[in-house]
Amino acid sequence: MRRFWTAAVLAAAMACAMAGSAYAKGWVADNGGWRYMNDDSGTSWLSGGWYWLDGDNNGVSECYYFNTDGYMLANTVTPDNYRVNADGAWIDDAGNVQIRTAGPLGYTQTSQTGPLTGNGQQTQGQPGTPQGPLGTGTPSLGTGPMGNGPSGSGPAADSGTQTPSPGFGPLGPLGPGPANTSEDQGSAEVVEEPPAAGRVIDPNRPMVALTYDDGPQTGAGNRILDTLAQYGAKATFFLVGDRCASRASEVQRMVAEGHEVGNHTYQHKYLQKLGAEQIRYQIDQGSAAIAAAGGVAPALVRLPGGNKNSTVLANVNYPMIQWSIDTRDWEHKNAQKTIDEVLSKVRDGDIVLMHELYDATATATETIVPELIARGYQLVTVSEMAQAKGVQLQPGQLYYNFR
Repeated sequence: MRRFWTAAVLAAAMACAMAGSAYAKGWVADNGGWRYMNDDSGTSWLSGGWYWLDGDNNGVSECYYFNTDGYMLANTVTPDNYRVNADGAWIDDAGNVQIRTAGPLGYTQTSQTGPLTGNGQQTQGQPGTPQGPLGTGTPSLGTGPMGNGPSGSGPAADSGTQTPSPGFGPLGPLGPGPANTSEDQGSAEVVEEPPAAGRVIDPNRPMVALTYDDGPQTGAGNRILDTLAQYGAKATFFLVGDRCASRASEVQRMVAEGHEVGNHTYQHKYLQKLGAEQIRYQIDQGSAAIAAAGGVAPALVRLPGGNKNSTVLANVNYPMIQWSIDTRDWEHKNAQKTIDEVLSKVRDGDIVLMHELYDATATATETIVPELIARGYQLVTVSEMAQAKGVQLQPGQLYYNFR
C-alpha cells in the first residue's frame, strides 16, 4: 500500500480526534485505531461492513472492513472470515492485498504483493492497533453501479477455516452495470457480499435456514439485515409483492448482500380460499413485483399461513417452503419467546419461520444469529441448504426441513 501522510498531517488528524471537534472527510486516528469520516458532518463514519477506499487518490482502491462502531479492523480476521493485514486491507491466502483500478470495462479487481499478517484472531470493537491505511484522499460514499469488468481472485468465506480457497472475496464477481467513467476515483464504494452460489458451505457441518415472511418492512427488516451482515449469515425473505415497489431499496439490499428472496404472493391472500386462476394471479404477480423491485425473480414460494389444498398444489408451479420451527412471533410479539422457541428446538436441517414485520423479531434475531453460530451452525438460505443436503427442489412439492 502507498503511504503519503506526513508527520504534520498525522499529528493534525490525531489532534482533531483528541479534541473531539468536527472532522473533515477522510481517515482519522482515533483511540488507538482508524475510522473514516464519510463527509464533513463530523458524525458520518463508515461502519458495518466492507468498503473500497482510494485513500491516497492515486486511482487504486483497497478493501477495508469497518465494524458497527466505525472502527477499521486490522491484523485480524473479519466476522465473515476474510483476513486483513496490519494496515486494514483485505488480503488473500497468498498475502496479496486486493485492489481495484479503473479500466476500460469499468472496475477491475487485481492484487499487489503485501505482508501476510492476519493472525486468525477476530478483533471485537476497535482494531487494536494504531497502524492503518496512511492515505491522504478524501473519498465520499459511492452509490453508482458497479462496472462489468472481470472479477479477480480472493478468499472464499469458510467459517471452518482461515485458509479459504481462491475464487471469491468480499466483492465477488463484478456486477452487470455499465462501465464507470467517472473521473472521481476518490470515492468509497460499498462492497456487495458474494452471491450465495459463491459461498463455501460445508455439507458435513450442521446448518439452519432462517426465514422471514411478510416483508419488505423497512424498520425491522433493515435491523435484521444489519445483524445478518454483522455475522456473515444468510437468510431467506419471503416477500409480499404489492409491498415491494415502495420499499425497493430494502429488496435490493437483500439481493446485494446475498440473501434469498422468495414469493409470499402478491397480496398475502390465503390461497386455499381462491380458485385456480386467482391462485396463479397471486403467484405470477408476486414474482413479477419482487423481480421488478430487486432484479431477481424468486425461485421459491411460501404459502400464506402455510395453507393449501389440492387446487393450490396443482397451480403453484414452484417449490413450496413450509417450516419445522414456528416461532409464532406474529402472535406474541415477544423477543424472548422467539429466542427460546428457536434455541430450545433447533436441529440440523431446520427451517425457522419468523416474520419481518416486528421489532421484537429483529431484537430476537440479534441473539439468535450469534448463538446459532456459536453452536456451530451455518446460517444459510433455503436453496443453499437444499443443495448442501443433496435435495433437488421440485415445483409443486412441499418442503418442511432438510434432514
